[in-house]
Amino acid sequence: MRLFLVLILFVSSLASQADSSAISSTLEQSKQTIVWSIIPYAPIHILEGDYKGQGIVDEYIINAQNALPGYLHTNQIMTPARTWYQMSKNEQLVCYPSALKTTEREAFAYFTQPGLITPVLRVVMREDMWKKEFAGRDSINIKEYIANNKKNFGVVSKRSYGEEIDHILSKVLRGENDIIQTSGRYGSRQLYQMLISERIDIMLEYPWVTAYFEKVLKNDSIKVVHLMIEGLPKYTAAYVACTRNDDGKKVIEALDEFLAKEVLNIENRQRMMRWLGKKEAEAFEQDYLEYFNIEH
Repeated sequence: MRLFLVLILFVSSLASQADSSAISSTLEQSKQTIVWSIIPYAPIHILEGDYKGQGIVDEYIINAQNALPGYLHTNQIMTPARTWYQMSKNEQLVCYPSALKTTEREAFAYFTQPGLITPVLRVVMREDMWKKEFAGRDSINIKEYIANNKKNFGVVSKRSYGEEIDHILSKVLRGENDIIQTSGRYGSRQLYQMLISERIDIMLEYPWVTAYFEKVLKNDSIKVVHLMIEGLPKYTAAYVACTRNDDGKKVIEALDEFLAKEVLNIENRQRMMRWLGKKEAEAFEQDYLEYFNIEH
């Protein structure tokens, strides 16, 4: 009799566990899925190599997902163009954790409050060239420079460098300047390698990207200098963008609550600072504290 009761209790326990698992599974399946866009451009996201998972947005996106426990989260590698296209179709709840806001994009995406600021595009050249032609200067009029010089200039084909710069480059590409073009996911890295090997003289890139190249390529013998482009701001704000529908709006509202605390977290700004040179990092931190009105 005792054995019979033990068997009944054992079977009941298994049944209870099965029911609990079934309920848990059902609850998980009922959660809505957010598709997070993972941009394959280091160091925004670093998908390979020694620094895998240490990108500017890699840890940030984990924190954002943890702040949304009522959703299932899936990460998909896609280009910015693909991300915006998916949002415009309005078939999935897609979120882009490192988006730049434009009026055009607001037609099909909701944006959070700013979650980070990022240093803007720079003119990059070797230190020896800077000392010879630009010593003492930390900025450059790119339009005048290109018009008056025939230096080897490197760009990534079909990449947008921003509306103003794109307009200047469109004229240059039709002119007589020596323009070297690369393409694809590693196009900018190829240009950087050409720069330090003296095959091109200048290129355009963000300082946090070239800092990544310096670490990955491990070439300390050649120093590069970043010049501000006259007419551009020091930084731009970055946001989380999600599909513009009722579901996307709810996610944005929840993320705004998360970001209100996250921007105050020292780690939030250090994710960018670790990918900047010392001088750039110090200037960035000052700008960050002022932009987010943090006492210091």
